[in-house]
This record gives sequence, C-alpha cells and structure tokens, in this order.
Amino acid sequence: MSRLRIVQVITRCVRGGAYQVVRALLDRLPAAEFEQTLIAGPEAAPPEALVVPELVREIRPGLDARALLRLTRIFAKERPDVVHAHTYKAGVVASVAGRLAGVPATIFTPHGHIFARGANIPGVPGGLKLGVLRGITRVAQGCADRITALSDSDLGQQVELRLSPASKYVVVRNGIDADRFAGPRTRSFEGAPVIGAVGRFSEEKGHRYLLEAMARLRETLPEARLVLVGYGALEGDLRSRAAGLGLDGTVTFAGERDSSEVLRSFDVFVQPSLYESQGIAILEAMAAGVPVIATEVGGVGDAVRNEVTGLLVPPADPDALASAVVRLAGDRVLSDRLSGEAARAVRERFSIASMLQAYSDLYRTLPA
Repeated sequence: MSRLRIVQVITRCVRGGAYQVVRALLDRLPAAEFEQTLIAGPEAAPPEALVVPELVREIRPGLDARALLRLTRIFAKERPDVVHAHTYKAGVVASVAGRLAGVPATIFTPHGHIFARGANIPGVPGGLKLGVLRGITRVAQGCADRITALSDSDLGQQVELRLSPASKYVVVRNGIDADRFAGPRTRSFEGAPVIGAVGRFSEEKGHRYLLEAMARLRETLPEARLVLVGYGALEGDLRSRAAGLGLDGTVTFAGERDSSEVLRSFDVFVQPSLYESQGIAILEAMAAGVPVIATEVGGVGDAVRNEVTGLLVPPADPDALASAVVRLAGDRVLSDRLSGEAARAVRERFSIASMLQAYSDLYRTLPA
C-alpha cells in the first residue's frame, strides 16, 4: 500500500499551540503510512520546510494573492493526497489553493476561530473589515473538505456564525504528551507562592492584568513571586509596567523556556488571556499537577471546568485574578483536589495519542 502524501501548511513556526500540533504530526505520525511535507511562511521556518515568502500572518492583500498563486502551483506540481492547513491565514489561502489545484482533500484547522467577541487578536481588524473577513472565511471553508474545531463550543460558535454547515466540522481536541510534564515538584524560583504564566508577550495574552493582580496581592501575600515564561514584542512594555507598579524583585522574566523544565516549580499557574482558542500551556500545567487559574474566554472552559479542574475568572479583571490566587494559596485541600482532577482530565481527554489518531483517521478517509 502506497503512503499518503500529506502537506502541512502554517504561516509561522513559532513556539505556540498551533505549531506544536504541526510538529507533533510531522514527528509522530508513522512514516510507513504518511509521507509529509511542511510548507511555511518565513518566520522561524525550520530547515526542512519549503518556505513561501509571501505567506505571512498579517493581512496583506498583495502578498496574500501571491501566496495563493505560489501554493496553487506547488500543489499542482507535487500532487499531495491531503493538504492540512493550520491557523486562519494559512487555512484561507491553502484551502482555496487546494481547490484550484485539484487536491483530493483539504483540511482547514483554524486552531480557534478569530471572530469571538472581545477577542483582541493582533492583525485582526474590527467593524466592517471583520465582516469582510467573515465572508472570505466562508468562501475558504467552502473550498475545504473538513474544518476542525477544538471543542464542541468552538464548533457551535463557527456554525452560529454561518461559516460552514455543521456537517463539515469535526472536533479534534489538541493533545499533549502528559508524561513529559509529570514528576516530582521542583523549586527553581524563590517565593511563596510562586505564580507562573507561560505564553507569548502579546496583547491578547493579558499579561498586563496579571501584573496588576500582583500589585494587589502584595499586602495579602508579601512573599509571592510571579514568573513570566515567554517572549514577544510587548516584553519591554511589560517590564516597564512591572516597574511602575512597584514590582521590582517580585516579577521574573524567565525568557523562552521548555514548559516541562519550569512548570513543576510553580505553586499556581495563571492564564490571563483575553482570547484563547484552547491553551496548550494550560493543558501542560494541568498535566504537571499545578493548580490552574484561567480566564473564561474562547475554548478554555473545555479544559478548565470551574471548581473541578481549575478556577475560571472573567477576563481583564485583576481583582478576580488576585482573589483566585489568594484562595488557592490559602486552601491546600482545594488546590490538591483541582490539580489531581486536572491531571486525570488531561490524560483522558487531551492525550497526544487521541489527537494523532483523529487526524490520521481523517487523512485516511478523506481522499477516498
């Protein structure tokens, strides 16, 4: 039996949930069954990728049209069995290119749709322009054979927006290798409690509200320390905010680190996002046995069930964040219960094996 030829397409190969999924597919699907190629935009593309310089995250009509033409030519020449496009821009462009090139099957994986109310996503306009994007998305999803959603609520929202009929969607939850994060607690940072966050320093991740929460916590938990793991354009601004709030010595900017190296040193994990499709960092913290506080946005509630696998708070609410941290710091029984339930939930519902199986099943059945 010949191998299926799969092309994975993504705009940016930066550390984050979407590329982690792509990397898992490339590295873990059996080579005896699948011959895979990675097509990526120029940002952080690995050496093995076929780089399309015009494939950028930002909305740039001229570049986007050129990316469409280039991808169409590549697909027509390489004749893959399946094109699997990840994130919004790559999904739109590659789905249309796949249809134009006569690719047997195309999968559009948005990794969370971009039309959520209040979602402050860099590069995504509001108002009338957002309506235009919604129309473009409908056309692109019409060219795809399947669209994946990260949760039932994600699927429901896309159907409600009339992006595609429900019959085109399938739920495939992101999965992680939970064993990488399991193990004894470590102590890499000073403080009691050590509050940690992992994620890009960008507006939609909401770090500014976590800094404000830390300023409110100082009287109740004077020994508390915040560790921010990540990178991004807003790092300078966040450092300035921390200094302006009098948090010198209280906040550590730990840089870009492998989550498995740092998560077990946190007493509390906080995800203060204004928008989050699901949050792989949340799943990793749950697998590490760290109690989670997260904002109730996007698909977060699919993983963090309030008072069961973590605590959910409203977005952009420093007081709520601070109160949740104080609550967990003062209630070890609650903290242990939430973290134990969270670790079990990750293994049962968000395993990497389940995710790989779901995508490989799609690859095998769609070209037929």
